[in-house]
Amino acid sequence: MLFRKLTIATALLVSFQSFAADVAEQLKAKLAHLQSFQARFSQSVVDNDGELIQQSEGKLWLKQPDKLLWELDPPNENILIADGNTLWHVDPFVEQAVAISQHQAVENNPIILLTNPDSEAWQGFNIRVSGNTYYIGAISTDSNIASLALTFNGETLVKLAMQDRQQQTSTLTFTQIEQNKKISDKAFQFTLPEGFDLDDQRNP
Repeated sequence: MLFRKLTIATALLVSFQSFAADVAEQLKAKLAHLQSFQARFSQSVVDNDGELIQQSEGKLWLKQPDKLLWELDPPNENILIADGNTLWHVDPFVEQAVAISQHQAVENNPIILLTNPDSEAWQGFNIRVSGNTYYIGAISTDSNIASLALTFNGETLVKLAMQDRQQQTSTLTFTQIEQNKKISDKAFQFTLPEGFDLDDQRNP
């Protein structure tokens, strides 16, 4: 009887692992259609009680492989640029830019995963699906971002939500979407503006 229970448990585990692998491949196939992506977004941030604490608007550009530009409109102006090697976090209000190795930044900025469906960094995340939404959960508890949710309409990405370890959720709803249109690499190049301080946290 014990052997039979172990056999059933093993079969269930193998079946679950196979399903999880299939879901991951489904998501990667959808992301493969995101050779480039540009859109306006409206962003709402709510706390763990569901209370709205911030609203803003901005623009998002993605280009595979490994390039991203995320920009909030004033007065909440904030810029995130991934150029393939470095993740730049630019805060015009305090005139500072923080530089982080892009490979190291994925854990706390899983949105970068969208720029490379074949990245080994996917191994650090669990993936499940419900309807048209894929949920990407960080395996490491050291990650500031607990989960990322991507909602698709067919092959088009229409919504993105991130939840941090304090259960604060930021939701981006996309409009004016242009998918797989040509974007120049120059859009992802960063030059430190005059007068800005640089906090370089990249490994030498």
